[in-house]
Amino acid sequence: MRSSPSHDPITDELQSKIKTLHGSIWERRADWPDVLAWLNQFEERDDPDADEQLQVLRLLSNFMYFGVNEIRALLRSLFRDTFRPQVAKEVRSKLDPSTALGEAGRLVDEELRRTRFVPLGNPSESSALLLYYFRQENGLPKDLFLHGSDIFDLTSIGSGAGLGVQDSNISRYVFIDDLCGSGKQGLEYSDRVVKPLKGISPAAKAYYYPIFGLSDGIQYLRQHSAFDEVYPVVELDPTFRAFAPDSRLYVEPQIAPLRTPTEATCRHYGSQLVPSDPLGWEDGQLYIGFAHNTPDNSLPIFWCDHTGAKPWRPIFRRYPKVYW
Repeated sequence: MRSSPSHDPITDELQSKIKTLHGSIWERRADWPDVLAWLNQFEERDDPDADEQLQVLRLLSNFMYFGVNEIRALLRSLFRDTFRPQVAKEVRSKLDPSTALGEAGRLVDEELRRTRFVPLGNPSESSALLLYYFRQENGLPKDLFLHGSDIFDLTSIGSGAGLGVQDSNISRYVFIDDLCGSGKQGLEYSDRVVKPLKGISPAAKAYYYPIFGLSDGIQYLRQHSAFDEVYPVVELDPTFRAFAPDSRLYVEPQIAPLRTPTEATCRHYGSQLVPSDPLGWEDGQLYIGFAHNTPDNSLPIFWCDHTGAKPWRPIFRRYPKVYW
């Protein structure tokens, strides 16, 4: 990236911000030489408003990265501020108002012992890692955790008895995920696991708790899935989409005109990297990443790792699912 007198102060300010983020929140994931290597994949122009490098540098300076410590803190919040209060609310709704506080607490603990926390998806995926942190941060016994395949008892299949559950004493199943984007993956899991569960044990409750959730995806699951409750720890409204008309990245009057040309730049490169979803899976338009991976709902210019005809060097690499 060459320096140009017309936008040196802007470049210096963004460079300083990114270096600060790199040394603190980003856990040293974006050294300035790596940033320059990433930037050099974009065109540089004398007009600062048309300079692709300056456009994406602004985007990068707003990238939301959540390291291990932040994820662990959010998982504490998920249990202590989201799930446990929900169980307490459900328990109290069935009690006489005069029930002693200690007795209500005992009943809540009893309900928690009849709960199982389940990863969303394959045991090698991120949800299983999150449950490892979740158990540690909340001091929970490991017998409260199981894989989705362990929900059902398959031993009676073929004998005419039909599908059953492994443990009929379990009253709650909590499915934990890192990000709910469009809600399509959550719906697939609901159809494959939660609906059969409800068919066998109608009284059992199923909760879907992603750490982050786009408002549209959360609403979609609430309307179409079999989950009893869908609730993210952090809800991302439409303003978190990079190029939404009311995007929070382009609120300032002097920056607002850059929204459309920056979108065009990201769409141009994104269409070469991920032709089906140039702005992220299901048009996610996010600029978010985690210590364990970068979701494909984020802009592909950040995470795509191409080594073929169109090589691309990402700045926050995504480790994709591999299908043989």
